[in-house]
Amino acid sequence: MTDPSTKEPERFQLKAAKNRNIDFDGLPVTELPEWGGVANAPGVRFILHPPLDFEIAYKIEEYLLFTPFVRAKFDLSINDSPVRRKTYAVGSGCVIPPGTLIRTRLVEPVEFLCIIVDAQRAETAFQNVARGRTWVPELIETFADSGFASLTKEVRRSLLGDPLVEPAYLGALADGIFARIGCHYMGLNLNPPSASETLAPYLLNRIIEIVEDNIGETLSVKDLAKDSGLSRFHFSRAFQASTGQSPQDFIIARRLCRARDLLSATNDPIAKIAAATGFSSQAHFSSTFKKHIGTTPGKYRKAFQKV
Repeated sequence: MTDPSTKEPERFQLKAAKNRNIDFDGLPVTELPEWGGVANAPGVRFILHPPLDFEIAYKIEEYLLFTPFVRAKFDLSINDSPVRRKTYAVGSGCVIPPGTLIRTRLVEPVEFLCIIVDAQRAETAFQNVARGRTWVPELIETFADSGFASLTKEVRRSLLGDPLVEPAYLGALADGIFARIGCHYMGLNLNPPSASETLAPYLLNRIIEIVEDNIGETLSVKDLAKDSGLSRFHFSRAFQASTGQSPQDFIIARRLCRARDLLSATNDPIAKIAAATGFSSQAHFSSTFKKHIGTTPGKYRKAFQKV
């Protein structure tokens, strides 16, 4: 991995490679292809992928962290285990240790982030929160935590929104992300909710489907709570425990996800996209988009016109 510590900060450019297929069943590659926008820090590489489809087989000598910014479904095989369907919620992710063989393909295009970290740097971050306990590198197939989600969103905001990408800051964010994962692994500060505090899987899926099917309409937490048969207070609390997001934040995230798809794949006017994704006006859409994504809808669209 190239050490950029002596380089000046560089501008980040979002991109989407045209050829994104490495045979799922073929010989694994030993270095991840740069199919999205890339930024580097000492011992760390960030690849931000706009919504795209792909398949790949890989086995690398660094740690890999993957997290989607929308709900994502993958076909997955680990160390040539049987292929199975895996779903990742918003704010969740996985940590793949060095030398793990992964075969995966995306079911539907989504925006996601990969962070590739040298083993020594990642394990130092883990050990800093281990309090003397031994860290054994292992696969963490599913990880979800609000602090982790906030840090990865800040990586995306920094890449898309800052005029220049500062390697030292990105490196600090990577260290923070792996320290947060270490806390979770060691069971230090994170207490997962009990089953009684969360929504039943069938009910959560029903609520998500309602949001998806009505993304351009008015969606209120009160109505979603009514559909779930719970009071607004208990619904909001259980939804937050299940997803790591409040219902309102989840609705906004889904609206922005649909908007990003339309910006990248169509030439529809921004005002039309705002209406189609449930925003009250173009101004409201633009301000919300910039707040959460870190750039304007127009600039986001231009990134795809350069591909």
